[in-house]
Amino acid sequence: MKLPLPSVRKLFREHFSGESPIEIDPGQRAALIKQWRSKLEKIEGVRLTNHPGDRDSRSPTWVRFTIPDPNASQTYYRSDELRLERNEQGELECVFGKFDREIAGPISDFGEVESLVAEVLRRYVRRHAGEAKRAKVRSMKSKAIVARVKALAKEEQFDFATSMDTQKLRLFVKLSSQHMIEIHIPFTRFEKVLPQLQETIRTLRSLYEDGLRFKMIGFMQADWRTEWIRYEE
Repeated sequence: MKLPLPSVRKLFREHFSGESPIEIDPGQRAALIKQWRSKLEKIEGVRLTNHPGDRDSRSPTWVRFTIPDPNASQTYYRSDELRLERNEQGELECVFGKFDREIAGPISDFGEVESLVAEVLRRYVRRHAGEAKRAKVRSMKSKAIVARVKALAKEEQFDFATSMDTQKLRLFVKLSSQHMIEIHIPFTRFEKVLPQLQETIRTLRSLYEDGLRFKMIGFMQADWRTEWIRYEE
């Protein structure tokens, strides 16, 4: 299941009532595992998984399964698994995560598991719809930036290239056959930054032509022996 832990906690609270948890007879382990696997196989969106350690009759985990995102990578990780386990009270639980990040919900009826799976699949659909919408907005903003830079490049006579990720467009402006500058334009500040672009590029090119070289580094990259002169002094 590929959802953040806070979302999983909320889903468990909503779908596992805990009103009358199913009690498990450990003597029926083999039969119950076969029965639960059969029920899970019939739930659309469920993929059964296995772990060699579960063969040990002392293992609290009886069945493992995942709810893969149909539109995402099908790479399988153990951290994606949900587990049907017998807790210390002898009750059936659905469990996700491990150790201090473990989330558990007592199962009163297998319909609760089916309901959980259906809601997870709906969330996948909504998430991808939102991602598609955001990607469309980013594409539109990127095209607007490139169009603006094309006009500037023609006016100021420079070559450029671009690339983008989910947060920003990266603009590369050629300064010479050896150097270029890289400018990051956040999509969230697109409207504010765009009008300042021409002056920024013009200034940086002018400084370069005057022989000034520059780069931006992280504060922690500075030599620890660097002595800072405060402007108030």
